[in-house]
Amino acid sequence: MVSVLQVYTALKDLANKEQKGFVTPQVFNSFAALAQMNIYNEIFSELIDAKKISRQNFDPGRDKSVRKQKEEDLAFFLRREYINMSGGIANKPVDLSKIISISTDVIRDAGDTTSRTSCEIVYDPEKMDRILGSNLSTPTDDFPVALVSPVDIEVFPSTISSVTLSYYAKPTSFDSDAQISINPPYYDFNAVNYTGQEVELFNAQNSRNFMLPPHYLTEVVMEMAKLIGVRLRDQQISAFAIQEEAAE
Repeated sequence: MVSVLQVYTALKDLANKEQKGFVTPQVFNSFAALAQMNIYNEIFSELIDAKKISRQNFDPGRDKSVRKQKEEDLAFFLRREYINMSGGIANKPVDLSKIISISTDVIRDAGDTTSRTSCEIVYDPEKMDRILGSNLSTPTDDFPVALVSPVDIEVFPSTISSVTLSYYAKPTSFDSDAQISINPPYYDFNAVNYTGQEVELFNAQNSRNFMLPPHYLTEVVMEMAKLIGVRLRDQQISAFAIQEEAAE
């Protein structure tokens, strides 16, 4: 994970305006989730580019493979959840970003032999209606179909009692115990008096780190710098961040 303290400290050093208080914890926290989401979406875009490089035989391969590196980064967000269905319907996980697969576990015989079957995934209710109304494509235990709506997942046939959902989670944060939090990254501090001046003392217990692999530290700093530079109307900060990203 990327340390929120390291990002905040680097930004203050970059702006060199800590005495004026321009890069405040409040400003930092207001952009942290957006910066992280921008990087998260960028990883998916970079994976598409990496696949193109691989098809053109320009990928270095093995441990230096660009595609492999991006897939490893995305594995940071991989989740697998076993969901009990009620009448074939269940709510989507609150952290769901992109579905990878939905499968069912079906007992095939009296010997309790279980087989996992992948569901065809449908996002259009009208298409689902056509599937259900067809004698040829009606869902069965051997050929289940899942309709994904904005709030829930409905699996056909409705007699299916549970599914296994594999998906990419939305990036949130890690708390001080390195446990996943549903809240965004957050820098917290205590204001203490030191030789007559009020200073910030980092509060690790109440802070939350970025949910990104550690090697994304520089990218988080640069992304935050771009956003904060625009917010503060400081072109030098934004320009520096853009130049650093272009140089990578």
